[in-house]
Amino acid sequence: MASSSAPLDPRPGLVVALDGPASSGKSSVGAAAALELGYRFCDTGLLYRAVTWLAIRRRIDPADTEALVALVGEVELAEDENGRLARVRVGGADVTGEVHGSDVDVQVSAVSKVAELRATLLERQRAIADAGRIIVAGRDIGTVVLPNADLKIFLNASAYERARRRAEERDLDPDGPEATAVLAELRRRDELDSTRAVAPLRAADDARVIVTDGNPFERTVDLVVDAIRDAEREREPVAARAEPPATAIEAPRVERVQPAAPQPAPGADPPIEGSVTPLIRFIAWGGRVVGSSVARLRIEGAIDDIPRTGPVILVANHASNADPVVIGSWLTPRLGRRIHWLGKRELFDWPVVGWAAARGGVHPVERTGADLDAFRLALRILEEGHVLMVFPEGTRSRDGALGHAKDGVAMLALRTGAPIVPIGMVDTDRFWPRGRKVPKPGRRIAMRVGSPFRVADELPANLDRRAAKSAATALIMARIASLLPLRQRGSHATAPEPVREPVGSGV
Repeated sequence: MASSSAPLDPRPGLVVALDGPASSGKSSVGAAAALELGYRFCDTGLLYRAVTWLAIRRRIDPADTEALVALVGEVELAEDENGRLARVRVGGADVTGEVHGSDVDVQVSAVSKVAELRATLLERQRAIADAGRIIVAGRDIGTVVLPNADLKIFLNASAYERARRRAEERDLDPDGPEATAVLAELRRRDELDSTRAVAPLRAADDARVIVTDGNPFERTVDLVVDAIRDAEREREPVAARAEPPATAIEAPRVERVQPAAPQPAPGADPPIEGSVTPLIRFIAWGGRVVGSSVARLRIEGAIDDIPRTGPVILVANHASNADPVVIGSWLTPRLGRRIHWLGKRELFDWPVVGWAAARGGVHPVERTGADLDAFRLALRILEEGHVLMVFPEGTRSRDGALGHAKDGVAMLALRTGAPIVPIGMVDTDRFWPRGRKVPKPGRRIAMRVGSPFRVADELPANLDRRAAKSAATALIMARIASLLPLRQRGSHATAPEPVREPVGSGV
């Protein structure tokens, strides 16, 4: 079974400069590519964000150059278990979440343009890259910090596309005033970054530019991974590219210094709790009581076929806020197992809801790095043999129809071999429409549970990584669509009519 904490690949690697404007995805994409390739990863923007955060806390004006530069010595970038320099510590405290705050978003460009600060951080960034086999992300890596990098990549996207992604991360109305403000702020930062006198934002002359408008996250990661692998092959000695003879030969010598193995994160992650606690039973009971009083729910399908031990991935369409309530309330007692969910960290700021979520199987994920962090956490949940609930679309449908899926669930299924249980949530969008604060009582809804399957058993042999991922995603969505009425299938309307296996007579 693949592990999210696999050691770095011992082969020599490249120094990769990854640049791009604000919210172009360079941090999350670079980190995901590094994880797949066994590279280290450093987001230099964290250094500037950390200094900005400290300056705000200390009420230091960006014009006070001496005081600003003095903050650098207090900032430390720490590795996680995969060698990513992704944690920020100040005075021994982890402040990673704080440096991604909106107040830092507003001030970081002004701080970043201070020439003395950039000069102070320059040598630290170069020292980080010296060991090689690393992806370094920022806004002037290929042009200033690492002008001799082995490979330079510039991720670009329109301001509108970047604003749309950020609004989606924050669950904002795309046509609302907050989303409009996000777009205006990105345009302001682009102007500051591209016109500053010191290290202005631009693609290096020899950079490979990748435009990501319209790309799913996984597609952009694939493009970066492929570019790095192509560059690795180009740098291999000619003899190393040839098919080696059957007898063992000595590996070709390389001049690049090998990086040290990644240090484990301070303190091992505690085991993930899998029991159904009295609190979870109570929450599920309360959900059933409330649900039965406001909706006419029918449960259909192969619930008894869901494995009672080992890793399981539950996948469902997401048509309404009612979906997680129904799934958690009715499946938890039937399975006798805790269902694990991934939730936005902001959920845990709500006094009562956050307290219950933290004790009910919901795991907080930082939205700024949700794609990668969510995948790693989900992988750990499955590797420890638990039940994971995933909505492959990543967000609620706007019209109740099944939309396009992200590839994350397919990657999880392929890496862990966990069986997948498709679930169709029928007419919940009519019961609790998007944008409505409370549901419409008395509506008929259904939860249809399909038979478990393993994607590896259903796919053709000898597919490459990208083709297997795409085929697995299509297969998963087709299984969900087969449980839905025609109006909810969306682009998956060719799925066969569902075969209904009633379980009980409804509630």
